[in-house]
Amino acid sequence: MILLLLVPQAQAQEPPHQNILILHSFHKGHVWNDSISKGIDAGLARADASSMVLSVYYEYMDAERFDNAGQARRLADFFNEKYRQVPFDVIIATDDSAFRFLLDEKKKIFADTPVVFCGVNYFEEFEMFGHDRFTGVVERIDILETVRTALRLHPRTREILVVVDQTDTSIAILKTIVTYFKAMDDPSLFRFIPAMTMEELQGEVSHLPEDTVVLFVNFTVDRTGRTFSMKEGLQRVARASSAPIYTFWDNYLGYGVVGGMMASGSAHGEKAAEIALRLLSGNSVQAIPVFKESLNRHMFDYSQMERFRLKKAVLPAGAEVINVPFSFYSTYKKLVWGIVLSIAGLGMIILVLVANTFKRKRVEISLTYYSNQLRVLNSIDRAVLDGSFSSETVRDVLRYVRDLYDCRWACVVSFDFDKERATVVAVDTASGRVVPEGSSYPIREFDPETLARGRRMTVAGDEAGKNALLSGFYRSEGGMDGYVSVPLMANEELIGALNLCRFDQPGLLIENLDIVKEVATSLAVAIQSVNLMQATLQHGYELERLSAKVFEMQETTCRKISFELHDEIGQALTAATLNLAAMKKMIDSGAGANLTGLLADTEEIVNRLYEQAHDLSINLWPPMLRDFGLGPTLRWYLSRIGEKVDIPLILDAPDFPERPSEEIEAAVYRLAQEALNNIVKHARASRVTISLKRRTDGMIVFTVEDDGVGFEPESVLSGGDMNHKLGLLGMRERIAFLGGRFTLWSSPGQGTSIVTEIPWKAKKEETT
Repeated sequence: MILLLLVPQAQAQEPPHQNILILHSFHKGHVWNDSISKGIDAGLARADASSMVLSVYYEYMDAERFDNAGQARRLADFFNEKYRQVPFDVIIATDDSAFRFLLDEKKKIFADTPVVFCGVNYFEEFEMFGHDRFTGVVERIDILETVRTALRLHPRTREILVVVDQTDTSIAILKTIVTYFKAMDDPSLFRFIPAMTMEELQGEVSHLPEDTVVLFVNFTVDRTGRTFSMKEGLQRVARASSAPIYTFWDNYLGYGVVGGMMASGSAHGEKAAEIALRLLSGNSVQAIPVFKESLNRHMFDYSQMERFRLKKAVLPAGAEVINVPFSFYSTYKKLVWGIVLSIAGLGMIILVLVANTFKRKRVEISLTYYSNQLRVLNSIDRAVLDGSFSSETVRDVLRYVRDLYDCRWACVVSFDFDKERATVVAVDTASGRVVPEGSSYPIREFDPETLARGRRMTVAGDEAGKNALLSGFYRSEGGMDGYVSVPLMANEELIGALNLCRFDQPGLLIENLDIVKEVATSLAVAIQSVNLMQATLQHGYELERLSAKVFEMQETTCRKISFELHDEIGQALTAATLNLAAMKKMIDSGAGANLTGLLADTEEIVNRLYEQAHDLSINLWPPMLRDFGLGPTLRWYLSRIGEKVDIPLILDAPDFPERPSEEIEAAVYRLAQEALNNIVKHARASRVTISLKRRTDGMIVFTVEDDGVGFEPESVLSGGDMNHKLGLLGMRERIAFLGGRFTLWSSPGQGTSIVTEIPWKAKKEETT
């Protein structure tokens, strides 16, 4: 019975709903319009929620951009139809266009609704005749005080340049300004700009003398009819102006003006909201007269004051300054000391009461935290040291991290930036879903640019679903909450990422994942160490095979030289010896008639022997490399090759002012021999280009390029056929021995390019 009686009483106490229409003259984004709107919102926020519930509707007339004939009539019809079922309790009209629109159309669409206007410039009492449901706030710009303020702050001023366009609004303001200027002691100070383009105006203000001040009224349309927003017009002028700029409205503040006695859009909006709340509280429109007092205040921009060397001490009393560098202590000095003393007192009491309990809990939490952290980090380090680090170790670590943070899955991927691929190292999931190790995905799906900065990254929503690997976990692990990606950094380089999600523990944020960062660091070091160890072993293995092959080639070379000496040169020498013996017998026997033939035959044998010895010597070491240098030797060698093959060989090798060291000349010559030998045997090229240059940074750059069939460098270097990769390894080792860099690029069907960069080292002068 008592409950039934209380229900009607509770319903009777529910505050009434009040509907408010805010009709803006301009568009959203218009700085003055937005300033008023901000003030209205702030004023309405002060409404007593226990006495009324507000429903606010916003409309924008966009009169600055759409002021064509018939627009008001169409808006009236639109509002009449749209709000036919919405009874408004009050309307707030901002600026002149909305105010005059309601004067003309209100009786047709909002006949009995009271109107509060604000930001109205040219208000006349007679306009209110016959409109007893209107009240509001009149905007009055303080022209004289703004000018006098500028002259006080710049006492050497000899000219005030008034910037104003030729629009109807500006001309109306200009008429008011001229009336006030006549009251000045020296009206000749003022100079008004003629009709100009924006560029002409920028040129005008960019060369103003130091004794000039700019008074900016408005510039939204230039001489050619080009339009600008209020903010854009001011910003363009301010960027070009060499003189300080003053104005009358605070919505310009912060865009290049020094300041002035400014009308505040937010102040007008707050005052209008205050009047609207009084009307909603039961006051009649007739009881609230139009507010005509000035809401203007001195306002300045600290950054512009710094530019023109104005001190705060010279500003008018009570002036408001924006963009002042923030000093928390200076701004809230009393509050800071009050808080410090309060905290100190309360802290002492709290410390005395809970010191032991807090200390014990903190120690327990810290021990647990560091124990878990050390345990997993120790397992990683131990696995690296004893050589047992593997993907299974990584899975154990992931399982620990997943259990620690109650997440559904975790995985580690490594990055190969050359191939632009991300490879799966290990995965652990709550469902047991298996992703094959070594699976490869596009590296861009993991946003390596962000991770490379060493930052943890949270990816949520649709973005998370774009990752092919991780989206599979969403399906198997139930949900698309996003994931956390932690970079694996080794020696300040990104080598992979640790990814985990989805969290069953509510509210677990990335800031709480401290252990994960430590785990990621250790994993990165471990993975890098294993990679280096494997690379070292592979390199050692290759060196062993290379050494064996070198020994084999040395033996082959020795056998070849022995064969040449024994079978070619030896036979030639034997023939020459027999001929000489025969000639001796002929001389002894007096049969000298046949000597001429034997001598010619012997001479031919000796000449052939000389050529064979000469070719053998050149193949082992060309003497002209020692005598004439690298460039001429390369030209000579290419001419010899060109005589044997039908391939265009293009050489760009200018002579250097000074010769490099013998080691560099020998290495480049051997490199050219090996490269051209490979091209002739395997490339099937139709064109070969060779260049030798010395860069300004002191590096010798040797390049060999062909348009042949190409090959896969990785498959050759990793293959078991030592004959195929010996030449490449030999070239790489020769250049590395000289402290240079060897770069090989090739692709099937796209030719091959070899580029070597060797630090310059001059040839030592020979001493006698």
